[in-house]
Amino acid sequence: MNQRQHPRHEEPRPADAPPGGSPAGNLDTLRQQAAALRAAADAAIAHALSANSQDFNAAMRQEGGQ
Repeated sequence: MNQRQHPRHEEPRPADAPPGGSPAGNLDTLRQQAAALRAAADAAIAHALSANSQDFNAAMRQEGGQ
């Protein structure tokens, strides 16, 4: 009830730029870090799996929203 009696007129604040550069530069850095993490995870999984497990995973891999 109090909010209906006293409407708030706040203007949205613009998003602050992250420190140390442009948002696009940070996005590229994040993409590179994600690609490196994925490559490391793939390498760890491949190292941990036997050949039969790798064949099974390759046969069961879903692609394109299956």
